[in-house]
Amino acid sequence: MNRVAPIRGLSRLLWMLAGAALFAVGALGVVTPVLPTTIFWLGAVACFARSHPPLAERILAHPVFGPPLRRYRDHGVIEARGKRAAITAMAVSGLATVVMTRSLVISAGVCGTLALVALYIATRPEAAPCAPRDERLDKLPGRG
Repeated sequence: MNRVAPIRGLSRLLWMLAGAALFAVGALGVVTPVLPTTIFWLGAVACFARSHPPLAERILAHPVFGPPLRRYRDHGVIEARGKRAAITAMAVSGLATVVMTRSLVISAGVCGTLALVALYIATRPEAAPCAPRDERLDKLPGRG
C-alpha cells in the first residue's frame, strides 16, 4: 500500500472531520440495511491515513470489517458476496427512485450513476493475486 505522510494544520483538521463524518455514516450502515458500510469506511480510512494514521490502522484492524477493507486497499479486491450485495442494493435503490420520482431526468441520472458504479464493482477482482511461484522450491529434496 502507498502510505501517505500525515499532514498538519487546518488541512489535517479538515481531513479528520471528513474521516469522522464518513466513519459515522458507515457506522449507521452497520445497523441500517439500506446504507452501505464499507464504502464509507474506505473513505474514512483514506482520510484518517492523512490526518491520524493510528485511527486508520484501528479501523483496518477490526476483526469483521478490517479484512475486506485491507483487501480492497491493497489489491482492489471485492469478494463475490460483497459484489452481489452491493449490486442488489443499487438495483433496489434504482427501482425505488424510478417508482418514487416523477422526474425522468432525476431517474435517468440516478440509475445511470448506479449502473456505472455497479459496472465498476462487477469488474473488480474477487481474490488477491497469488504470489509468484518459486520454481527453486521444486528442486528441494523430497519435492517431486
